[in-house]
Amino acid sequence: MSGNDEHGSGNRFDGEARNVVQAQHIEVMHVHGGSGPPEPPSAFPLAANRFHDRRTMLERITEVVTSRDGSGPALFVVAGLRGVGKTAMAVHWGSTQRDRFPDGLLYADLGGGLSRRGMGGGLGEAVTSLLEQLGVSGDHLSYSDQGRLALLRSRLARRKVLLLLDDARLSGEVERLLPTSPHSVVFVTTDGGLTEVGDFAGRHDAEVLVLGGLPEADGLALLRTLAGDETVDRDPDGALRLVRACGGWPLAIRMAAGRVKVRRRGLGELAAGLEAARRVPRPGPAEEGIVQMVGDAAYGDLPDDLRRAYRLLALHPGGDRPTVVPGGPTSTVEFGSGAAAALLDRPAPETDHLLDSLVDRHLLDADSGRYAFHGLVRAHARGHAEPEGDTAVRRVAEWYLRMAAEADLAINPYRPTTGPVFRELRGRPSPYGEGRDAVQRALGRLRLEHRNLAAVVHAAGDRGWHDLAWQVCEALWGFYFSLKHYDQWIDTHRIGLRAAQELDDPGARFRMGIQLGRALYETKRFEEAHEVLAGALHAATAPLDRATALEFIGRAHLDAGEPERALEYFLQARDLETRHDRPRGVAINLHHLGRAHLALNTLDEARDCLERAQRLFAEIPDPYNQARVLTTLGRLHLTAGDPGAAMPVLETALEIMRTQHRTYQVAEITESLSEVAALTGDPDRSETLRQAAIMAYDEVGSLRADELRDASA
Repeated sequence: MSGNDEHGSGNRFDGEARNVVQAQHIEVMHVHGGSGPPEPPSAFPLAANRFHDRRTMLERITEVVTSRDGSGPALFVVAGLRGVGKTAMAVHWGSTQRDRFPDGLLYADLGGGLSRRGMGGGLGEAVTSLLEQLGVSGDHLSYSDQGRLALLRSRLARRKVLLLLDDARLSGEVERLLPTSPHSVVFVTTDGGLTEVGDFAGRHDAEVLVLGGLPEADGLALLRTLAGDETVDRDPDGALRLVRACGGWPLAIRMAAGRVKVRRRGLGELAAGLEAARRVPRPGPAEEGIVQMVGDAAYGDLPDDLRRAYRLLALHPGGDRPTVVPGGPTSTVEFGSGAAAALLDRPAPETDHLLDSLVDRHLLDADSGRYAFHGLVRAHARGHAEPEGDTAVRRVAEWYLRMAAEADLAINPYRPTTGPVFRELRGRPSPYGEGRDAVQRALGRLRLEHRNLAAVVHAAGDRGWHDLAWQVCEALWGFYFSLKHYDQWIDTHRIGLRAAQELDDPGARFRMGIQLGRALYETKRFEEAHEVLAGALHAATAPLDRATALEFIGRAHLDAGEPERALEYFLQARDLETRHDRPRGVAINLHHLGRAHLALNTLDEARDCLERAQRLFAEIPDPYNQARVLTTLGRLHLTAGDPGAAMPVLETALEIMRTQHRTYQVAEITESLSEVAALTGDPDRSETLRQAAIMAYDEVGSLRADELRDASA
């Protein structure tokens, strides 16, 4: 069966929900909206869940925001070395002022402005993530970065949000993400590497807040919170010495407090050890050296099982991306207990105990079942040699593969797959259950883990684990096809295709070629798409795989504005589907043929293909694709200058799409009906339908709503 966005199946969705992914058939998912307003997003990071004082700066932020009457957002650049609490301060202020931001608390990790490996950093992924936080995803997203940026600006223009842009280095990236709303607040954190920070602040009237170590009183208060009043009161002089030995650095104080709390060391004894260690020269910034020094002392206190856990958990591949920071990757990475158990090769109860013990020592952050190292702590843990290194990474990579495959099968249990993991899992009870709720749960799990999964693809590619690299890509099909993370999709699948080629596995080469080719032609990268899809066609051995490849090549030509070339591929695909008695595949390619003929203005041929496709979809039955064909048929009647014939066809399509809860398609058809009403001399109905289309486009976050508003202004 050809795999594209027109395949239907009996995997039906009934009822209403926000941003549901409905599995239509084989390789197809569609995102569509439901009814009712979504909850305001709150996307702040896990690792910033502890904060203490900075009262003067917090009061200054509130004063600026309260008194501001400018035309743009209130903008704060928070600068300071890693571990000083920049993100924590922004999160703390936003959380205490949440009522100011009824439209949400948004977060984007810019990854130092250096990541282009599709693992969650970089501008393209940042924009996609912010749009998802605003409830915009899937087919409603533009294929281009510029289109997504325009949509993001449109969504933010009339909203009151707090936007936290974390770990920024390139001022140009930050400027492109700034909202225009005067009711919003933006925090930009940087470790001091933000380019042209002075000019940037001047251009945007930004407040620059420079964070250093905590004042002694605040450092003592933080130590008291973490280690307990009794401990500090028992040795106040030792407590003050310890805060001074930590340089007032919040992260170092936290780690030192963990040693005090768990090992019951005296504050004075611990301070003396740190004072001696500070006299030993260390490379890099002095404050970061303090964290390394406290980390060395904490590591020395750990029992053997916790030392092993500390080292192995830091090897989690999430966050491994290009960086100029000395000492290797320091990005925050979040993971769950399942991934931790795989890394440690320990059963769940023992893993939970080890995780809790590291959290108690303030070496690991935890919230709602997720765990995270601070980047500096992770770098310290990775500095200790680990003989199990690659073995542990392989274990967690295999765990992620299985998790992703289970989720992908829940999203669409009917699509053909190639990897061995799918053969193992298919037919087993799904951990996500069945039906529409299973689709939502599985997609939610992949949303949570997609950065880690992309990192696994990179880790497998770097280590020559070709079998894992392409299989993880295959298991990400449902996520990428549904939610359109194009940067990540293309980046990972290029690795997956190379892995399949290294293995010289025709099935893997076909699967990777089809999945990568789809992303490439959807993003208008037609030259590369044709090269990749030609390889998929060459690798295809089964007739229906060849039909899929031929159809995708045809679609690439059609999307590139080459309908005449597209015809020959759709004809070949249709003939293969006909010979193998696949009516749905025949209908899909008839619809494509109708679209191609419509583009060529050969209207009789287009009408014949579309009417045959419509009848086939009605017989299957496949109401969604029947409505899609009717929509195209309505456009044909409009092109032929017959709006009267277009009206009943489009009204039938509209009713079907409403029953299918396809809000975006409802908007498109309603817009076409508005045009029909205008052409048939009913301007009042045309305006009513136009407003209804705008409302539907707004519901799914489509930029088309603003385009229609502007057209009537």
